[in-house]
Amino acid sequence: MNSLLRPATAADVPVLASLYAETARTLGPWCYTPEQVAAWAGFGADTPAFRAYVLDADTWVAIDAGGRVLGFSGADEAGEVHSLYVRHDQGRRGLGSRLLAHGLARAAERGVERFSAWATPFSRPVFERAGFTLAQRVAADFQGVAFERLRMQAVFSVGGRSVTTPGR
Repeated sequence: MNSLLRPATAADVPVLASLYAETARTLGPWCYTPEQVAAWAGFGADTPAFRAYVLDADTWVAIDAGGRVLGFSGADEAGEVHSLYVRHDQGRRGLGSRLLAHGLARAAERGVERFSAWATPFSRPVFERAGFTLAQRVAADFQGVAFERLRMQAVFSVGGRSVTTPGR
């Protein structure tokens, strides 16, 4: 995967919102009902909530040589992974793992050792490859629709361990 990672900016939010919604509409039917897909995609709009989702975390954007956004991921100062999204046509090429590892490494450099994330059935394997384990399954509403959510957690000791490849 030949892509550049750079910090997300406020100017990126509309494109990231579109990528988020497109991902939900494209991949969602694989494991969600039409109502769940619509609710998930509905969050992907350039709203104050979505802007906070991106900008309140240390979010990084993957772009190709032409400047096209391929994916994004962000983690906050407490170790919560806010986002991990890759364009539907860029999946299974290692980009999600690369974005996640980058965010975890940056957080670890700031002393974060405990990480958590809400995962979907498609992102769960990426988190597991990074060393996360399933902590619990939670039935909860998102955008007014019931979902089963997967709570993933990991602890990475910074001392004596590579933080660029967590879980290995």
